[in-house]
Amino acid sequence: MKTHPLYPLTFRPQYRDALWGGEAIATRYNRANTPRPCSESWEISALPGAESIVTNGPFEGVGLARLTEVFGRDLLGAKARDPGRFPLLVKILDAADRLSVQVHPDAATAQALGGLAKHEMWFVLEASPDARVWAGVRPGADLTQRSEAPLVAHPVVPGDVLDIPPGLAHAAGPKCLIYEVQTPSDTTFRLHDWGRDRPIQPEAARAALRPDLRAETLHAPRTARELVPRLTTPDFAFATLRLDRERTLHTTGQSLMILFCASGKTTLEHDGPHPLTLLPGDSVLVPPSQTIYLHPLAPTRLLVTTL
Repeated sequence: MKTHPLYPLTFRPQYRDALWGGEAIATRYNRANTPRPCSESWEISALPGAESIVTNGPFEGVGLARLTEVFGRDLLGAKARDPGRFPLLVKILDAADRLSVQVHPDAATAQALGGLAKHEMWFVLEASPDARVWAGVRPGADLTQRSEAPLVAHPVVPGDVLDIPPGLAHAAGPKCLIYEVQTPSDTTFRLHDWGRDRPIQPEAARAALRPDLRAETLHAPRTARELVPRLTTPDFAFATLRLDRERTLHTTGQSLMILFCASGKTTLEHDGPHPLTLLPGDSVLVPPSQTIYLHPLAPTRLLVTTL
């Protein structure tokens, strides 16, 4: 497989149909093959049973986990903690209704209770005028209440960012379309699910909970800079990039780069053949030590994730 050099990779999305989903992923991004309702689009994943498959170039049809196994740090970058494990999972969430009130474990809690540690962040793509998320618990709150009363509400607007470290109780929606970046784990403990008939794990959730954690909504800056760093954590970094002109981007040997087109249209040329055209909803994984050339065909906003 190493007879071909790495290049910017696109993948086939994978969909989930939890009952809180809606129609936004299908309608906003012109996707005809989504379930109805569609709650999640897993854009880039190497989790077993949910592995992304390449859709372009010489590696078309190859799974992301297999590419990681073969290329290691040449695909991930020097900052990756484990060169044999893809370090991120990227999703779009359509919270037409409320998500469950949930907690993700840290490494110690995951080892004790099972599963894998999980750290995530949300970028609000779209939101109704009254949209909000819940993150963090009120001091002294009674967590046996199956309502929003124990939680801190955060009104959100498009462009807001919310960091969700392990141990933070949280829920999203309704009426939010969210871009989610997380560590590669599907471990979730539900405190409650608003009375819906789905399994909950309140004891495990309370064991994973860190009630001292306080969440902050990071609003988009009012400055008109092109590249705006929005969040840096030990697990990933996130920025937004506004394209009104041609731009060259370089990935160093330290990290891969994941681009998501939030709005607009741009071509992406690179040192290999077959340039890409990115439309709203498109994702691309750019390996380390690459140079890409972006030529916007309309004002474009890209979301940029690195390690």
